[in-house]
Amino acid sequence: MKFVCLRLVLLAACVGVSLSDCAYAATGGERATNADYLTWERLPDFPDELGVSGAFVGVHNDALIVAGGTNFPEPIWESAKQWHEEIYVLTKERETYRWQAAGSLLRPIGYGAAVSTEFGIVCIGGNDESTTFDEVFLLSWNPDSQECQLTEYPRLPHPCAYGQAAIVDDTIYLAGGQSGLGLDSAMKNFWALDLSKRDDPQNFRWQELEPWPGPERAFNLTVAQHDGFRDGVYVMSGRRDDAGTVKFLRDVWQFTPQTGAWRQRTELPRPMVAGVAAAWGQSHVFVLGGDDGALFGKADELKDDHPGFIKEALAYHTITDTWTSAGAMPQNKVTTVPTSWNGQIVLACGEVRPRVRTPQVWTVKPAQRARGFG
Repeated sequence: MKFVCLRLVLLAACVGVSLSDCAYAATGGERATNADYLTWERLPDFPDELGVSGAFVGVHNDALIVAGGTNFPEPIWESAKQWHEEIYVLTKERETYRWQAAGSLLRPIGYGAAVSTEFGIVCIGGNDESTTFDEVFLLSWNPDSQECQLTEYPRLPHPCAYGQAAIVDDTIYLAGGQSGLGLDSAMKNFWALDLSKRDDPQNFRWQELEPWPGPERAFNLTVAQHDGFRDGVYVMSGRRDDAGTVKFLRDVWQFTPQTGAWRQRTELPRPMVAGVAAAWGQSHVFVLGGDDGALFGKADELKDDHPGFIKEALAYHTITDTWTSAGAMPQNKVTTVPTSWNGQIVLACGEVRPRVRTPQVWTVKPAQRARGFG
């Protein structure tokens, strides 16, 4: 009871702060600190100056791995989307970071889900310009050979792209996505892979679980966090096809593995489609990117005048089931996978406005003065 009351008091200090009160200060383009909320710092840019979105991103053996993804060659409004197969690794020795090429995937691919584990990054599904895949593989970094290795994992029950996954204990949960190239193939899917059965080929396979009670979706957020009682999986936002109209969603659903039950939680303040959700501390989730849909469908009209996606982070507290602003962001990335590295959230590459990717890599953590984000 003392713990819950303390969290309520700390969270109350953060409620009711407007975006105008949360402006960040940038120093030399390398650091953006919100005194009340989050500290953003730049790591060395991704080697491809165009950046990529939809890459498999994660950490293994103390190395940040970015593999595959898509971008548009310049001039971006006259070019077709390109899928990539290259694998790049960022390592740190003392205070020096170094990017290096580390091999290739089996094919150019993007928009799959990725989960970092002790064995490597589990890369799930994805697509190219014509096909959505059901393939799953483990991508691991060998610091001795300085190469990445690929290991085949069990295939998905169906092809899937634009979904997201999270891990609780030894089990990966994949929610949402499209089985085809169009949003009309968005699914109401919730699949689980128990990594503790890796050495048991007959039982090491994806299980189809009861999905959330809400509608089907793709481009959703999926994140694991504790709720004060148990670890859970949260499925948030996304978009779906509604009789030919794209519908942006705000609903939030919590799955508890110990009970197998779903319950609905407080909606997001706005849709955060194709965004970034990362757990922090004992009971917080930061939403650090996403499209609210305000300018959806206007990319061809606005082109280079598109302002990008709204640059305000959100914080969700699982115990009190409340949302609040987490301050301004220097950059809003969509279609990238957040990961944890050296005690910080890492956001590598991603899309910052239609057709425009970024090579920037940011780390995020609560500012020193922030309260309630422990």
